[in-house]
Amino acid sequence: MMGGTRRRWTLIALLLVTSGSGASIHGAADGGPAVRVVHLPEGALVPDATMDEDGVLHLVYGLGDDAWYVHSADNGRTFSAPVRVNTAGKVTLKMGERGPKLALGRGGSIHVVWADQWSPGMKVYPRYSRSRDGGRTFESPRALGSLWGIDGLTTAADSEGNVVAFFHQVTPGQPLAVPEAHRLYLVRSIDDGATFGAQERLRIRGMDDLACSMCMMRARITADGNVCLALRVANDNIRDFFLLRGPKRENDFAPLRVNEDHWELKTCPMCGPELTVDPAGRMLCAFMSRHRVYWSALDDGRFTLHVPTPAAEDKEIYPAACGNGKGHVLLVWQVGPMAVGRTAVVKWGLYGRDGVFTGKQGTVGVSTSGTKATAFAGTDGVFYIVTTAK
Repeated sequence: MMGGTRRRWTLIALLLVTSGSGASIHGAADGGPAVRVVHLPEGALVPDATMDEDGVLHLVYGLGDDAWYVHSADNGRTFSAPVRVNTAGKVTLKMGERGPKLALGRGGSIHVVWADQWSPGMKVYPRYSRSRDGGRTFESPRALGSLWGIDGLTTAADSEGNVVAFFHQVTPGQPLAVPEAHRLYLVRSIDDGATFGAQERLRIRGMDDLACSMCMMRARITADGNVCLALRVANDNIRDFFLLRGPKRENDFAPLRVNEDHWELKTCPMCGPELTVDPAGRMLCAFMSRHRVYWSALDDGRFTLHVPTPAAEDKEIYPAACGNGKGHVLLVWQVGPMAVGRTAVVKWGLYGRDGVFTGKQGTVGVSTSGTKATAFAGTDGVFYIVTTAK
């Protein structure tokens, strides 16, 4: 195990705060939810966190060339010893979004996907591993398909044995007038990841299947029996966001527009969405458009909100949003360059269910620009930000 993973995990209760300047180290005086920070080990990148039905937090992150898994039964105050997920090969962690992605399945199974680390001449495949013993060990990695040169890899699972992974890849027949775009694929398991079917091109009703080439995607299986995929599309060079939704055991997706900014680009902005479901079942999508960050919510079958950050600064990137099911939404993002190896500032703001800013916001600190923060609603009524920012 690498030395950096032995660093003590700490949770610092921070940031409930003020209208823009400093941060205070206490909870909300008005009875609203507090916001606290779970600090990752030094050098950790691209965390992905999921809370299970028993209130156990499951977390994967990249460190060095590897993916690591930990869990916590106390909202991140203490964690289990890190376990390496990729028992063979290396994990790509470049760009700030690429890294291991996590889903929880039947019987407490843990499913993780990632892409091979790129190098000259390296064929990058979608990789998968699972744990059936609570994260104590992970199976040897497998390739999820025969296609290589993939990106955007994400996964979702449920308590009925379904595991689905999505990725995109350049294929013959792509319109030459739409550069930096990939075709969409899925692979599916109905036996908890023991076996996967063949890769399939996504079938989307009334819409081409062009995804923005280097933007990550996010998938969830919802209680209504559907699988949902949030992504930045590339059709006609419009780089807006859609939610694709269809039955979890079928390749039949209906597109639902998240935003209507009509951002026309012949390049990839390299910043995908975050998709979360709050404890009340409301789906939230956080996204970046025209270099500013927003969140929206799925209500009555439509995404109607287009909620900006409090200051609407330039160079906003890598958003995450989560709800507590009681009328509050936390938005987390960073301000700074996308370039790996530089620094950016991680910030947050608290909103009501209707998108109205509560006036509560804060700055976590400075992080490498080559990663992003994530967030979750704790079992104790507190919002938590997971980051390396200090």
